[in-house]
Amino acid sequence: MNAMFRLAAPAALLAAALLAAPAAAQGLPNDVVMAKGELTAEGRKQVADFVQSAAERFALADPAGIADMRSDMFEQMRNPNISMSYRRAFGAEFTKAFKRFTDDKDPLRATNAFIVARYVGTAETIDWIAANLDPNTQAEVSIRIAAAAQLAEAMEAPRSFSPPQLDNMAKRLSGLARRETDWVVVGHEFETLAQLLRTPSLPTPVAESIAASLTSAINDIASKVMDGSAPELVNALQRGLLAVRDRTVNAPASARTKLLDGIAPTVQKIAGMKGKFPKAVADAGLGETFDATAKTASLLTAMRAKTGK
Repeated sequence: MNAMFRLAAPAALLAAALLAAPAAAQGLPNDVVMAKGELTAEGRKQVADFVQSAAERFALADPAGIADMRSDMFEQMRNPNISMSYRRAFGAEFTKAFKRFTDDKDPLRATNAFIVARYVGTAETIDWIAANLDPNTQAEVSIRIAAAAQLAEAMEAPRSFSPPQLDNMAKRLSGLARRETDWVVVGHEFETLAQLLRTPSLPTPVAESIAASLTSAINDIASKVMDGSAPELVNALQRGLLAVRDRTVNAPASARTKLLDGIAPTVQKIAGMKGKFPKAVADAGLGETFDATAKTASLLTAMRAKTGK
């Protein structure tokens, strides 16, 4: 698949998101959508039936119909009166009903399902997005790219995650990045890891653990670029180093220091290779990108020096 198309596809597909009319308009009563406590068994069944029906309509929708579905769905999930119990029930049913679009390798519908899952924003819907990042289980790279892009957006406001869950997500992403071969996916994963570090009120021990996960992923990808085994990942490496520079400014100081110390040998080596990039990088026509990465590495080395290291 053409790299430019792969980059543009998730953004273009934002214009075609999901689902049908607001829940109340489809017959779900307010005492379900705005439930004060946990939903009753009958309420959960109503939600399940609604979501299953929406999935059936979505499977048959044309682009114009999908576009109409988007605005209604987004407005519902942005409504502050939607109860958390309804949101959780919806998310649980959504992942079951819409999983078929990722299983069937349907990039258009899968991408739009991820967009809605991100807006639902429960731990279950976000976990479903993350599950589609694994190249061992999701072979369709366009679906992995879409999932990675939406996970990065979702983690800007991870309201459904506790600090330990964020730490587990970071460990998971670090491992996924080390297995991934597509640089667009890895770039998003780096950005998500950096984003996690600036989650408000993040306990210092958790922040330091997330920093270690990002460190491990950056060092691994850098080694693959420098030994010539995966030269195209230099694109992801550049995005990762830029994320360290730009997205971790508000991270707990000790975590940021841990991160900069952990990647120091890597960035120092890259900085010293400007204009002397590996042969595989040159053969792939990525010399300019490597030099840009080396420049970013030099900036990070200088940033670390200012801390007294």
